[in-house]
Amino acid sequence: MPKPPASDNLRGTERLPLTTLARILDQVPVGVFLGAPHGELEYLNRSLSELIQADERRAAPTTDTLRHRISEAIRCCVLTGRLESRRMAGPQEMDLLVRIFPVRDQAGKTFETVGLVEDLSSVLRSNSKLEKKVGELSIICERGKVLRSTLKMEEVLGIVLTAVTAGQGLGFNRAFLLLANDAGTVLEGTMALGPSSPEEAQRIWESLSAKDQSLEEVLRSYRSALKEEDAAVNTIVKELRIPLSREKDPLIRSMREKKAFVVNPGQAEADDGLFQVLGTDQFAVAPLISESRMLGAVVADNLITRKPVGEDDVKLLSICAHHASIAIEKSRLYQELEEKVSRLAEANKRIAEGSRRLLKVEKLSILGQITSQLAHELRNPMTIIGGFARSILRKMDQGNPDSEYLRIMVKETERMENVINNVLDFSNPDSVKREMVSLNELVEQTFEMMETEIDSDRISVSVFPCERLPLISANPELIRHALLNIFRNALWAMPNGGMLSVATGIGEKSARLEIKDTGFGICAEHMSKVFDAFFTTNSEACGLGLTIASQIIKNHGGDIGVESKRGLGSTFYIELPLTQNGEEKKTWEPQ
Repeated sequence: MPKPPASDNLRGTERLPLTTLARILDQVPVGVFLGAPHGELEYLNRSLSELIQADERRAAPTTDTLRHRISEAIRCCVLTGRLESRRMAGPQEMDLLVRIFPVRDQAGKTFETVGLVEDLSSVLRSNSKLEKKVGELSIICERGKVLRSTLKMEEVLGIVLTAVTAGQGLGFNRAFLLLANDAGTVLEGTMALGPSSPEEAQRIWESLSAKDQSLEEVLRSYRSALKEEDAAVNTIVKELRIPLSREKDPLIRSMREKKAFVVNPGQAEADDGLFQVLGTDQFAVAPLISESRMLGAVVADNLITRKPVGEDDVKLLSICAHHASIAIEKSRLYQELEEKVSRLAEANKRIAEGSRRLLKVEKLSILGQITSQLAHELRNPMTIIGGFARSILRKMDQGNPDSEYLRIMVKETERMENVINNVLDFSNPDSVKREMVSLNELVEQTFEMMETEIDSDRISVSVFPCERLPLISANPELIRHALLNIFRNALWAMPNGGMLSVATGIGEKSARLEIKDTGFGICAEHMSKVFDAFFTTNSEACGLGLTIASQIIKNHGGDIGVESKRGLGSTFYIELPLTQNGEEKKTWEPQ
């Protein structure tokens, strides 16, 4: 080591001896030197001396040696009189920071310099590792944030694959996702992401890098950018089907051992076939597992860049797979919960419908008891009145002008007796006596019975009979009674007048009747209660008219329904079974 010069400016009675100071500086872990005005190195401590010797051993002295660059920096410091700070390359790829301080005399002139040389390589390496770890944590946080934003399985899988392949993420070229089937017997290829050729990869990567997006933005948009280009990898992944019983397969082994690793050709029993399908010479695999079951595996490779998969890549892939497992399990549980909620809602709906039907049956039972009691009470006096009228008519001279009144009385009492009998048959449909009748005629007869009830100045009645309508098997009295109740309901709904139209037609296997009015209509919340017993919005009615009409139609094997809009009127639809020589009838064609 060179000795300090005798003419050194460190001399002085109050300063340490030069040899003692040199020993101290030799222990300092950074380079220390004294520089002359012309750039010569007058003093080097041990650290700097070893650096310069190592630098000079690697090549013959040139103008680019470390010593030469420090000398040039010394001259600049002397010339400018200011601190000189430079980054220089040292031996063994060291990154050195050289700082030179001017030493001035009493006149302020720089007559020599003092310098420090620090090796920043370890600091820079530490910073690089720290930045890498921060980047990895950022990837984990941003991926987790986006995964928590959705419960849809397809979106979860897309986010997982995007995080594996995006440049801001793990940066693999391609990613393949395989999930265990519901039976837990086979690992099936589900989804994949990545380019299929170098040209395609270059075009996609250039397009995405120009957008300067964060990983979170990429996770939301990267898959849409590849929705057409990833068709090839999705074709590949669909070919993958691996039985879970094949324990030596690398994917199955990864799930069973709960470990991620790199797979190279020849390492496992099924590698050759898997490598052939993927078309790659190396890939990484990480398991997708939950506490209760094996969910699947994610496979990633660098087919395009041929970059080897490192240990850090595998660790990040394993972390990504762990988060993906949680998201996939959460998505599956959510789907199962949705299905259970749907089934529960359907069950509640059926229970509510059953309760409504039970209530309706109870009301109809009460109605049957009331009508049966009334009919029994009325039948005896009506029979007596009819009997006396017939007896007087037989004894009366045919020329007596009062005989016509008696005949009318006999006829009407007979009709009333039939009505009472029909009411008694209401709750016993099997006892209803039927005959072949014309539905068109029943409509006409009902309107004739209501002639005095319809104010022709306020109500316009239109009938559109279907001329080709065959006869139906029905009890005419009951059908007329049902029509009477519906027509009266329509008249009540038009207090200020309106139009009542009735049309008959032929359905596929039924005679159809459409009764339309222009009244105030039925509000939505009342639609389901229209045919319920004792339900009515008419304060003067008992709420049995439409219930009786509905029951009569259903006792004939038919059906009745209604459509209505508030303020626009209502339309009742009636269907009664139709049979004529076994022919199948065509679609309803109202005239």
